[in-house]
Amino acid sequence: MPLPPDFKSSDFSIGSISDTQLVNLAKLAGAMVEGDALTPQLQEFTLLIMEKCADVGDKYTSAKHGRTAGDEIRALFGVY
Repeated sequence: MPLPPDFKSSDFSIGSISDTQLVNLAKLAGAMVEGDALTPQLQEFTLLIMEKCADVGDKYTSAKHGRTAGDEIRALFGVY
């Protein structure tokens, strides 16, 4: 499944995933359709999935940055 055109790897910086990008990903997955609003429940679901992924990433530390991959995942979503 290809990512939406507005979701580019160059966007991956701290807190860089916008609500618009989350909506586009939800549409891509069939969880939302055009005109739907991003609900608090869908935002919470996204954060729960993010945290599960970050938990896996916590096992991998970057000697260069001194952080884990999980830290990087959380930062991408603006969760510090």
